[in-house]
Amino acid sequence: MYFKTLIYQQYMLIPYVLLVKYRYTIYTQLYLLFTLMVSHRLARIYVIRTMTKDNRLNFTQSKVRDLPTPEQKNGKPTRISYHDDKTDKLTVRVSSSGGKVFYVITKNHLNKTKFVKLGKFPSMSVDEARASANNTLSEINKRIDPTEQKRKEKTRSQSLRHLLDSYIENHTLKPRTIKDYNDRIGLGFGDWLDKPASDITEKMILDRHKKLTTRGKTSTNGMFRPLRAILNYAHAVGAIKSNPVSILSSARLWHKDKRKTDKIAYKHLGEWLQAVDHLEPKMHTVAFKMMLLLGYRIGETYKLKWEDVDLEEETIIQRDTKNGTDHQLPLPSLLIPAIADLREETGETPYMFPAVRHERHHGRPKRQLEALNELISFEFNPHMTRHTFVTIAEAVGISGSIIKRLTNHTMTSDVTDGYIHTEMETMRMAINKIAAYIQAKTADTEKVVQLYK
Repeated sequence: MYFKTLIYQQYMLIPYVLLVKYRYTIYTQLYLLFTLMVSHRLARIYVIRTMTKDNRLNFTQSKVRDLPTPEQKNGKPTRISYHDDKTDKLTVRVSSSGGKVFYVITKNHLNKTKFVKLGKFPSMSVDEARASANNTLSEINKRIDPTEQKRKEKTRSQSLRHLLDSYIENHTLKPRTIKDYNDRIGLGFGDWLDKPASDITEKMILDRHKKLTTRGKTSTNGMFRPLRAILNYAHAVGAIKSNPVSILSSARLWHKDKRKTDKIAYKHLGEWLQAVDHLEPKMHTVAFKMMLLLGYRIGETYKLKWEDVDLEEETIIQRDTKNGTDHQLPLPSLLIPAIADLREETGETPYMFPAVRHERHHGRPKRQLEALNELISFEFNPHMTRHTFVTIAEAVGISGSIIKRLTNHTMTSDVTDGYIHTEMETMRMAINKIAAYIQAKTADTEKVVQLYK
């Protein structure tokens, strides 16, 4: 090693001697200066290549910097590994792209070779690489996987905002659900969004639950449910060790939801139908009657398209309903004339109930709801029609399994339900039976008998 260094030093002295001892012209001096620079580079390359026999050398900043870049082979990238004489298992890999990366290459307790990336040169210096290599080897000797440890640390540093976005991205959610999640998390936990989810504790959950409860019990449940779903997802992907929201279940702190059970009283059915007949434009009259006679939700009603209405077969299909499925029902005989008339009015548009500009469906009919409530003697909300539909279905003796199919409720509680495939004609009889009962409360008996038959 001393001999090689001596050759290098003597080789470098030659241009200096020529420059000082002999007085050459400025051009000759520039030429010699250029020769000096080239000689210096060649000498360093010679020394590096000589010293890296078997690709081993004592790493220094300059030596690692001057390691030659390998050429590509057959157009494919290549790399060469160099090993440090001073620190065992420390390696620097030089790729044909010019990158230089420090690694530790060793075997773990299972005798499997581990390649642990430490950092890129020159962002990581040689001294830093040696210190990191010693720490890494110490962890491996303790049967700790540094790569897995880094992955877990990175995962556990994910913010609540990042996990919310990831949850939405990896789940099939409707636009309204996505909006609800963003709104509720922002409203209830906006100051937590940029915190690592792993920093959210059970105490924080309890404190925030107590604070939000003062605003309203139902809204508090509504804000904590999406948080629970997101943190369940975070637990599944390893971002947190456990879901802190589970403390609400353990401590029995979830508020009891008051399920909406309001329905239109039988004595008010005629009053309600008469008021609905006065709604303007007339398409809203059809929409509200469909909500009552088919048990539809208001949002799904106003999204109906004409292409899903078959007046010959007397059927209608709701697309992408609340539970994510398409739902086909027979049309009640009582509704068919009104729907046929509506087709004459809005049939040139894609939607049964188009907005003013016709490119999209009509939104929630707030003006019509206000007008309806002014005409009747009780406070009406759209979900009452669905409750009324189910109540009447039960009253006329329709079985629970058919009611579930009419209302498109998922059937998972009873194993037997999975073997039942209701025929369209069976549902047609049931839905006309419901319509006949409603008509019996509001119309002449003779007409009811004709409809029922």
